[in-house]
Amino acid sequence: MNITAWLMITTSIIMSTLMVTVMTHWLMVWACLEINTLSMVPIISKPHHPRATEAATKYYLTQTMASTTLLFAATMNAMNTSNWETSTTSEPITTTIITMTLMMKMAAAPLHFWLPEVAQGTTTMTSLTILTWQKIAPLTIMLTTHNKMNQTLLLTSAILSTIVGGLGSLNQTQLRKLMAFSSIAHTGWIMATMTTAPKISMLTFMVYTMTTTPIFLSINHTPTVTIKDVGSMWMTSPHLIMVITLTALSLGGLPPLTGFMPKWLILNKMITKDMTIEATTMAVSSMLSLYVYMRLMYMLSMTITPHTTTMTMKWRSPHKNYPMTMSLLTMMTILLLPLTPNM
Repeated sequence: MNITAWLMITTSIIMSTLMVTVMTHWLMVWACLEINTLSMVPIISKPHHPRATEAATKYYLTQTMASTTLLFAATMNAMNTSNWETSTTSEPITTTIITMTLMMKMAAAPLHFWLPEVAQGTTTMTSLTILTWQKIAPLTIMLTTHNKMNQTLLLTSAILSTIVGGLGSLNQTQLRKLMAFSSIAHTGWIMATMTTAPKISMLTFMVYTMTTTPIFLSINHTPTVTIKDVGSMWMTSPHLIMVITLTALSLGGLPPLTGFMPKWLILNKMITKDMTIEATTMAVSSMLSLYVYMRLMYMLSMTITPHTTTMTMKWRSPHKNYPMTMSLLTMMTILLLPLTPNM
């Protein structure tokens, strides 16, 4: 891609996301979301592969459908109340439609169908962008209107997302699809306390982004595509085994790693709000995701793939300069749990 085009597209993605966080008019919010979608399409289709073209088409159609529905709901609200402000939207039907469109943009169940195929059809770093950065804009709109949203709808979607994310990842062998279902499950945890404790939802998203990024950076530095491929990583990149193992266990919410912090806070908040059944359901369904991460850790650190040579180790390629961000985020993924009492 031409450097000028790449710089323009990247700037559009960043600026449109940041502008959504400060806009208070529904038409401006819709325009920023459309700019964001149109900027992501050429990045997804950049590999010039049929799968990438298919992923770009699915992403474009889904996001456009959600944006159109958002514009319809905002217009309907303006016709009834003569008001375009995002923070004062109070029509029950309008808020319900807007909530469902934002759920589709964030790939929350039952509107999650597009995310696994899109994540699998594009490159590793583009998948990371879709699973993390692209959730910021709809999450910001949710946080702006959280006190007007239907709590029952959000809670139902949260429970469905954790169940679908766990069940969907059980039979996955492709790492990007597995991480997509992990994103769906974590979206459920983010939405669980959106109306009762939005700050905990923000913390959950930050911890999820901080934990997912080292995994994608590690995968990007190796030719690893499937779970079977990670079994041979010890021969070429043994130092990345510890990074992926610890971050995957933290992503599953296993104490004493940092990933346990948001789940601990969310379950505690739900129980104090007399949502014991819902909290129990989400905790049990998260065991499915934890099993998948444990299986990945087992393939990484406890198995040896068959090799045809008599040497136990391959000749390794020259030392690569891994980004400092990966080491820093890995340490934060492991060591931040003691800060929980201050949250």
